[in-house]
Amino acid sequence: MTQEPNTKVLGYIKPDDSFKSLSEWESIVNEILDIQASGYDTRGGKIGTSKRLHQIVDDNFGFQLYTETKRYDLLTRKNVLDFVEDFVNHRFWGLEREFGGYFPDITNLRFAYFYSRGDIEPYVLLDEEYTTQLYGTLDNTKNLSHYTSPRGLLRLQESIQTGTTFDISTFTVATRPFFRRESTLLVSLSANVKAGFRSDIKSVATSSGRRACNMYRLEYPGAAESNICYELETCTTGVRTSLWNEYIAEPIEITAVDDISS
Repeated sequence: MTQEPNTKVLGYIKPDDSFKSLSEWESIVNEILDIQASGYDTRGGKIGTSKRLHQIVDDNFGFQLYTETKRYDLLTRKNVLDFVEDFVNHRFWGLEREFGGYFPDITNLRFAYFYSRGDIEPYVLLDEEYTTQLYGTLDNTKNLSHYTSPRGLLRLQESIQTGTTFDISTFTVATRPFFRRESTLLVSLSANVKAGFRSDIKSVATSSGRRACNMYRLEYPGAAESNICYELETCTTGVRTSLWNEYIAEPIEITAVDDISS
């Protein structure tokens, strides 16, 4: 029986090593296909007796199987193993066709799947490769806004002071209040933008300090444009989803803090 790996990563912080390029995923998928041909698979929510299949699943889907199943009541071990079977035989093979048109070169980006709202969904890592592909430079300083709690503000201030910064979700336009009750502070800051989106992209934090975005949110109301901002000025206009736009950015300097609790 496979032993549960010892993971120090909390369920809401996604491990950076879960993200892989298309070629890396293809190598993994093809090896599982060969194992399937020998009579071993993850169908029915069970891995079976293949030690190699156990190892591949643990190495590449262990976070979902052992950490996310503990965090989310609706996600079961069977759900994850059923996803692995579906990913190997179907989902992976449509990934480039489904999402390739959004990016200049999807083959050099890194992807992973995590639980979200009842399903295991695809995420793309917003790393240096992503930023360079979209904007041609890693220097994209903007004046932005960020909702946070008093504890979050302390963490943000400390990270800037020590130089151990991490990417955060920010915005320039919001048409309704933020959804977290504990986020009673509105921070104005200068930050280096890594990715821009016309509306909430449902980004998640990763263990490297970068963020990743949900690829099912890459579309946007209207046929003319996607949710991605291919240049960083157009995201400052109105938001058709009546939420807020989203800039993923690395904080540089806090310029103001307003209490919005009243």
